[in-house]
Amino acid sequence: MAILLEFHPTFAAQYEALSKLAETSEPHWELFADLTALINSLEDHGHGVEEDNHHPDAISHPIVTSRFSTFALRRTPPTAATPYATNPPVLRVPYVWFHDTATDGELAVVMLAGDKTRLGNDWYPGIVQQIDNNMVGDWERTHATHRAKRRRTR
Repeated sequence: MAILLEFHPTFAAQYEALSKLAETSEPHWELFADLTALINSLEDHGHGVEEDNHHPDAISHPIVTSRFSTFALRRTPPTAATPYATNPPVLRVPYVWFHDTATDGELAVVMLAGDKTRLGNDWYPGIVQQIDNNMVGDWERTHATHRAKRRRTR
C-alpha cells in the first residue's frame, strides 16, 4: 500500500547534498542508495515497515519518547531494505505521521537524517526535542491542513 510521503526542508537539503556527494564518491553513493532504499520502503509499505524496538532487523521502529507518532528508519544494523549496511554510519531517519484534514488522508513527513554512531541511543533526546518542539510546528504552519498525529499511549 503506497503512502503519501513528503520531505521536511531539513531532510530535503540533506538528501540533495548527499546526492551531490554520491556523484563522485563510492562510499557516499552507497549511503545515498541505502537512504533511497529506506525511503522507498516507507513509501511503498507505509506502516508495514514499522516494528517494535526489539525486532532485530526492523526497517523502522517507534521513537517512544516523542509525543507524536514518530518513527525512525534504520540503515544499520542491516534490514530488508539495506541488507549490506553492516558498517557505520548508524543512520536514523525520523519521520512523523500526519493527518491531512483537507483529504482526510494520512501522510508521513521525513524530518531529517542523522548518524548515531558516536552517541548511540543518547542521540535521540536532542533529535526528539528538535522534532517535537520545532520541526512539527514549522511543518504545520506551512501546511495548514496537516496535523501531526499524537503518539498512542496504552
